[in-house]
Formats: sequence, structure tokens, C-alpha cells
Amino acid sequence: MAKVLDVLADGKWHTEKDVLEKTGLKPEQLKAIVRFLGDYGFLRVNAEKGLIKLNESFRRLLFQEANQ
Repeated sequence: MAKVLDVLADGKWHTEKDVLEKTGLKPEQLKAIVRFLGDYGFLRVNAEKGLIKLNESFRRLLFQEANQ
């Protein structure tokens, strides 16, 4: 999951293909992570375009914790 969060940390929309290439995960692994993050509201999903990105408030929380 940390690899996915690292890729999505920039706050931009990413394709699943992009995330898979950058993390080396298998598609089913990424789907499980996306489902988990989405279920808890940590991730925004644009299923129509196949895009994912971190929820902005969750992203800020991650950076705040990392910078302390």
C-alpha cells in the first residue's frame, strides 16, 4: 500500500496502468488497495475515465504526519 500512496502523493489523477507500472503490483493487488482506500474515503475514483487520486484531506494528513 505504501508504494501506491507514494505514487498518488502528488495529488494528481493517475491511471491504474500508471500506478501498476510505477509500483510493480499485480492488477488484483492494486484493485484490492483501491477498494480498501475507496471504502474508507481516502481515495477518489473516476471509474468512467479509469482514474484514481487521493482524497485531498487524506493527502494533507499524510504530509502533515510525514513532516512532523
